[in-house]
Amino acid sequence: MTAEVEAGETASVERRPLPAFIKLLTGIAATVLITYGANMYERQHILSQLGFRASRTFLANGVTDGAAAWRSDAGWTHRIARLSGTADPATRARIAEQLAAKKGIAGVEWMDR
Repeated sequence: MTAEVEAGETASVERRPLPAFIKLLTGIAATVLITYGANMYERQHILSQLGFRASRTFLANGVTDGAAAWRSDAGWTHRIARLSGTADPATRARIAEQLAAKKGIAGVEWMDR
């Protein structure tokens, strides 16, 4: 046998497969990075659309000091509207019902009860 590899032949390299836990950790890390990147890229657009829908609903019901927060406690963009503002209980219920029916809004809760 010669020490050189002839043209067209490949050198045989002994490869050991990666352990399953390394593959799992790599997959989890990739998923987390993709999710975080997508959240950072789309956050402003999502918040803009949700805020526009909430502000129109507030104004349609005569509430001029209403506000909607769209972030979870952990800081992620969240589709549950956390509302505040001065409105009587009947108006609050009407606003919550109208917002819950809008596309992209998963739920509504009033924060200042």
